[in-house]
Amino acid sequence: MSYPLFYDSVTACDECDLLHRIPLLKGGERFKCIRCGHVLLSVHEHAKGRVFGTGCSSLLMLAFALAFPFLGFSSSGAERSITLFNIVSVLINQDYLILSAIISLALFVFPIAYLLAVIFLVWSFGNHHVSMAIKRYLIRWVIVIQPWLMVDVFLVGTLVALVKMDSLADIELGLSFWAFCAYVLLLLKTISLVDRRWFWNQLAGHGPDHLIVKLPVLEKSALVKPITAKQQKLIGCHFCGATLLGTEFHCSRCGHSIHSRRPHSLMGTIAFLIASVIMFIPANIFPIMQTTFLGGNEPSTIMGGVLLLWSLGSYPVALVIFLASVVIPLVKMLSLGWLCWQCYYPTEREAMQKIRLYRITELVGRWSMIDIFVVAVLTGLVQMGELMSILPGAAVLSFTSVIILTMLAAMTFDPRLLWDKNEGSVVSSSQEKKE
Repeated sequence: MSYPLFYDSVTACDECDLLHRIPLLKGGERFKCIRCGHVLLSVHEHAKGRVFGTGCSSLLMLAFALAFPFLGFSSSGAERSITLFNIVSVLINQDYLILSAIISLALFVFPIAYLLAVIFLVWSFGNHHVSMAIKRYLIRWVIVIQPWLMVDVFLVGTLVALVKMDSLADIELGLSFWAFCAYVLLLLKTISLVDRRWFWNQLAGHGPDHLIVKLPVLEKSALVKPITAKQQKLIGCHFCGATLLGTEFHCSRCGHSIHSRRPHSLMGTIAFLIASVIMFIPANIFPIMQTTFLGGNEPSTIMGGVLLLWSLGSYPVALVIFLASVVIPLVKMLSLGWLCWQCYYPTEREAMQKIRLYRITELVGRWSMIDIFVVAVLTGLVQMGELMSILPGAAVLSFTSVIILTMLAAMTFDPRLLWDKNEGSVVSSSQEKKE
């Protein structure tokens, strides 16, 4: 009889590669890496029922959000109301097929696929007739899709669009808008309850102890000399958290390919960064939105829109757009570039400072999509011929490319390389803390 060569109670931190023995956790407890503070495992109280309930409730609220009018618009006696589907259909009718595909993925395809997969997986916990291959496939897709769920960013973009139009027309919030708000909150709650290590432990079970190299018990004293998976000739799977022998190429629990360090991580990150810098230039030179009012055409760049909102007194909204569309992309590109430089030529800064910077860049990157969603909402809402209409500008796809490329750059970057280069400084700082 063959056994899988993994052990799920010994795990390697995704961000610093430090090995840990995971203790038995009660509901509501979290286990963090003792070196970098990264959350390794969260066990929520009544997790199965809560995930199933919030997931089903999210789908129900989405159904309501799709069934009723989302927004209403009236100006000079002309009225118009739209549903969420209209936002996509108008873009398709105006031949903005790529932009409509991106909006469809962000609003409908990814969230629905994510929720259905999570609900099915929770249901399958007690059903042994479901193929393990199907379970593996679904949970891997859940992990891949999760960073691309942007319904909360879309909601903020909708609010910004309403502020922009408030001085030009009367805006009415439909029943669908409030259902969509509930859907966003429930989806975010579902995401917070989904822990990939806990999911894999429920689905795939445990590996036998005798097949794994005997590891020392890691107490706080282990900080004096951190023991990493690489030093022990082991590999931690990024997809399920299992620990495997260093001679393996695929995880025997989840089936994903495994590597001690991501192959060509720095080269891939730098390539994505160079491409994003190139696309950032036309994104800020060309107009991101074209407004037609009483027959006149007025293009608007990203900075032009920020200055217009500022001149109208909408200071908070102007600041949000400026931060999301200008500051965040620039800071993210500079930060990732600096982190790549640190992997080649490390300075004396502590690795924890670099890891915090990496976490921030990875967290805020998707919020740059606010301006894209603003344009999409206004395009779907304001279509009144020569009286007033709004269409995406030439910079929309360039700016969308910048956001996607910077997100891919952050995902490609392997933060464990920072610890590899700073191993000596980490040890010395740990000894000072102990003294």
